[in-house]
Amino acid sequence: MFVKTSNDGNKGLVHKLHLRNIIGGLVMALTFSYMVYMLAQSWGQLTYYEWRIDYLQFAWSFICYSCSLTCAVTSWILIMKRLTKVIEVRKHIKYYIYTNVLRRLPVPLFYLFGRIYLYEQEGIVGSVMIIASLLELILIVMSGVIVCGLILPFMPFSQAWHNLWFPVVVLVVGALLLHPRTIRAFIYLLGQRDLQLSLRYGDLLVWLIIYSWVWVGGGLMLYTAINSLYSLPLTCLPAIIWAWIISGLVTTLFLLTSAGLGLKELTLSFLLSKVIPFPLAIAAALLIRVCLLLFEIVWGIFALKL
Repeated sequence: MFVKTSNDGNKGLVHKLHLRNIIGGLVMALTFSYMVYMLAQSWGQLTYYEWRIDYLQFAWSFICYSCSLTCAVTSWILIMKRLTKVIEVRKHIKYYIYTNVLRRLPVPLFYLFGRIYLYEQEGIVGSVMIIASLLELILIVMSGVIVCGLILPFMPFSQAWHNLWFPVVVLVVGALLLHPRTIRAFIYLLGQRDLQLSLRYGDLLVWLIIYSWVWVGGGLMLYTAINSLYSLPLTCLPAIIWAWIISGLVTTLFLLTSAGLGLKELTLSFLLSKVIPFPLAIAAALLIRVCLLLFEIVWGIFALKL
């Protein structure tokens, strides 16, 4: 099934990039300045800890990231097969990994332009890539919300969330939101109005499940990364996964980029402070950003061989 759309809806996106870059730069500067200030204020507490590096836990963190990346790439391949002519799977993997590295740059939507450039070499027009990326964004947000809802009964919050009916309600609402008409409406609201897109409920369900595991894999990566420096009991795992998803959703919804511009680290450190000491939470949030960059470089080098 192929997508046909015009490029008219894309002009506004390009025109807003300069303003978005300026705002993003200010957000990044303010958030990282605040985090550095808090680290300086808590330096005595940080030096108090007996720091040690557990390389096995760090290796597990890389494995968890790799599993999460595999799920994300798999879903991307399925989306592209549904929306475009099927090109080599090897190229889908290479292009996704290449552009995934661009998400770490403090430039909103830069990865999208990378996708457009690479896939145009395969004869796929940029408007199709925007549709595919919007669909991916919707699925990422929806899967994150659903996983958060399913985790809530295991969180140390109000007992109101511990009702066993709550996960059932979350799944029912998620099933309604997953309807192809709902997805098309979301894409319409995001600016792609001249659109002929055929989606099947089964496809959307499969993609949503895969993206849910992307979130879980990211949470496991964060948990093992923290454990490489500071031992956490397994009972903290739901809270860690929940913090990872919430910080990712906040960044995605407000900035339309998973790079974070510092907002992700600030949100993550605040949420982690409910589980670990606040100075250590800030250090963990900064650590995971470095880990992500390292892991993506490793996979980027691997993609060069494809």
